Amino acid sequence: MNFLLLIMLDISASADDSPDLMIARKPLEAMITDWLRQKEEIHLLRKLVAGQTRTCRERSSATPSDRVR
Repeated sequence: MNFLLLIMLDISASADDSPDLMIARKPLEAMITDWLRQKEEIHLLRKLVAGQTRTCRERSSATPSDRVR
């Protein structure tokens, strides 16, 4: 289910002349939870890539005699 779409529907259904906006709580909470999960996945991926990059740099900087072993 696309929570952002549900929120956008709530916004579009609100009265144009009212300064107040009503948004269903559950879709908003679900969208925030999804964003937090994605943030955690991005941080994990960045750590994995940084570790791989560091390992590749260490291997490429080793002397040829070190690599023969």
